Amino acid sequence: MMTNLYHDPVVDATLVSLNELELRLRLPAEVTSVRLLYWNKYKTEEYGVRNQSMTLWAESDNFKYYRTILTGMESRIRYLQYTFEFEMKGESHWLNAEGLQKSNGSKGSYSYSYAGDRDIVGSPDWITNRVWYQIFPERFCNGDQKNDPANTEPWGSVPTRDNYMGGDLQGIIQRLDYLSELGINALYLNPIFTATSNHKYDTVNYFDIDPSFGTVADLHELVAKCHERDIKVVLDLVINHCGFYHPFFQDVVKKGKASGYSDWFYVNRYPVERSENDYDSVGYYQWMPKLRTSNPEVQQYIYDIVSFWQKETDIDGWRIDVADEVEISFLRELKSYVRRLNPNAIIIAEIWDDAKRLMMWGGVDSAMNYDLRNIMFDYVLDRSITLEQFHARLVKLANRYSLAELHQMFNLLGSHDTERILTRCKEDKTKLQQLLAIQYVFPGNPTVYYGDELGMIGENDPGCRGSMSWDNLEDSESAARAFFKEHQSWISRKVTNPVLQSGSLELKYKQGSDCYVIRRHNATEDVILLMNFSEDRQNLSSVMSQLELNGNYSIYGEEHLGQLPEVIEPGQYITIQTVQ
Repeated sequence: MMTNLYHDPVVDATLVSLNELELRLRLPAEVTSVRLLYWNKYKTEEYGVRNQSMTLWAESDNFKYYRTILTGMESRIRYLQYTFEFEMKGESHWLNAEGLQKSNGSKGSYSYSYAGDRDIVGSPDWITNRVWYQIFPERFCNGDQKNDPANTEPWGSVPTRDNYMGGDLQGIIQRLDYLSELGINALYLNPIFTATSNHKYDTVNYFDIDPSFGTVADLHELVAKCHERDIKVVLDLVINHCGFYHPFFQDVVKKGKASGYSDWFYVNRYPVERSENDYDSVGYYQWMPKLRTSNPEVQQYIYDIVSFWQKETDIDGWRIDVADEVEISFLRELKSYVRRLNPNAIIIAEIWDDAKRLMMWGGVDSAMNYDLRNIMFDYVLDRSITLEQFHARLVKLANRYSLAELHQMFNLLGSHDTERILTRCKEDKTKLQQLLAIQYVFPGNPTVYYGDELGMIGENDPGCRGSMSWDNLEDSESAARAFFKEHQSWISRKVTNPVLQSGSLELKYKQGSDCYVIRRHNATEDVILLMNFSEDRQNLSSVMSQLELNGNYSIYGEEHLGQLPEVIEPGQYITIQTVQ
């Protein structure tokens, strides 16, 4: 029985403000009437034992999943004790840190002793309504041909890992009207500091803009003009490693152990030659030696980098490259340092699997949500799992995080490290529409990889890094313009609707069904995504009854409320909202 009862206070208790704690709980499917009991360890007589219902938000694999947000008795949670009470097979039970109990009592209760200032989920006050737009600067727009590298190829040339097409910061500035028309309100730029490659992940000078991209003044202008449009700007921070030709690593190559920088890197043998074995590097890639972030001198160097750029250009945060390879203890201190410079800055981790450890230990605020992407692709695109398995994995993912954490995840379909989304969909527009619907209705900040909103195609690196197809926008009836309008519509919904920004989550699936529901809701409104994944037309009324959607609904976004359609076609989704 105990394996069916699960609450780990390390993972399932998340401080979302100084006096609010979100608690998550998994119980057997036959359980009913779940309540949270809580009290102050030292002031029980003064405050009493309080209780509140827990919200059932999903059922999966014979389990029920519950959440609630507990509000403390004082301005800060202190000396909290809690336990769970529920009915099962006609009897009352209690779950505490010592296991399942047949009687209630304070002995063995879960505890949360003190709400520390830096233990809260870090949420910039601007994050809830953001839609990200990722730009690979070398390929977005050439705004200043005077800074083009030697042998720059014509715009639209076939991308390779080594060629250049002249994209730069002035090009981004010149296209801000386009980005505003699309509706995005947050930019993430791939690296822009001086490096030897077209991708700039092999940094050689962290304190200057790569000459092919422009100047510090150009970045200052870009950030200022973005802020005028309420567009936030986040830069790529590559601190796990630097470039082989970084002067500090070259000093080690030339001087060996005598170098003052020998302890800045993980050198395995001397003399150092470019190789996979002489020193640690990211992914054994010999061009990018790994920095030793446990070294106080390296730490200070990184603090100087973030301090310089935040003070000089007023950027809004950082995306940490390969964050799961950087020491978490250092990430935590780095985040504190960044916050001292700007309390509203955000730290986003690149990580390709479970990001919970980075977030709950305070290393980052958000993460590139490849986990969600994998779940969506495994079912929607590949059918390598069943809809039931899709539901189980989605529930498991959502249960790992508090709603506050979910609401600021960096939810992407593609990036500079993946094939383009339309290519991954095998150019099936119906599949793409399904993915977009999930991406924008599921909690988090949706992300558009430059050009995906125009239907650009391309295999993984270098194919996904092609130059932006600006010419395709001229024809209002073109396929590119149709893709643009689809993205524009979803972006508008996300940035204007509080329910899609911070509403609660419910996931619904019934065994044997080929339809699925993602429900977002607050006290007054529902927005529901209903998807028909079957190959058959479904009677909408029957599907809604099966999935227990019994409210009064209309099509989401319609100016004139009317009846819902009688059927939902194969592969179709509909979004519906509560009729007030």
